[in-house]
Amino acid sequence: ITGLGNEVVTLSDTTLAADVLNNLNGNTSGVVNASTVTSITGTASDINSAYAANTVGTLSGLGNESVTISDTTLVASVLNTLDGNTSGTVNASTVTTLTGTASAANTALTSDGISNLGNEAVSISDTTLAANVLNTLDGNTSGIVNASTITTITGTGADAKTAFESDGISGLTFDA
Repeated sequence: ITGLGNEVVTLSDTTLAADVLNNLNGNTSGVVNASTVTSITGTASDINSAYAANTVGTLSGLGNESVTISDTTLVASVLNTLDGNTSGTVNASTVTTLTGTASAANTALTSDGISNLGNEAVSISDTTLAANVLNTLDGNTSGIVNASTITTITGTGADAKTAFESDGISGLTFDA
């Protein structure tokens, strides 16, 4: 078949893998109408790519789908971006480790738009952090919070003591 590549495509699928949607979008310069899609699956990166294409107009009809991600380790800010891309629920049941800043991890762990989080290990990248933020993160997951990058802890003595004594926080040293 020749001469194809600029067609408008209207999908009838209700569930679709993001990599398939992105591949289809890459094979036409026409707009891919995905308004029938109610569920998207795949990696957070692939799903965010589909939403980015929706934003620039090469895909249309996205924004209210339920999303099921397949990632096991994920940067919290990427998950938060995905959460912001859809009014549907993001099912993060496969995630076993979140990485990134404590603030981004706390946002993901407390979002009403993200389900099945709360027992993940969290590896934070902050070097300076308020002890109360670290304690809040510790309370938002039953997984271990790796705080080994922290070199400076700020806040009250009581909050710092709580962080240092927590069994849910690893990697803190009194050098911090």
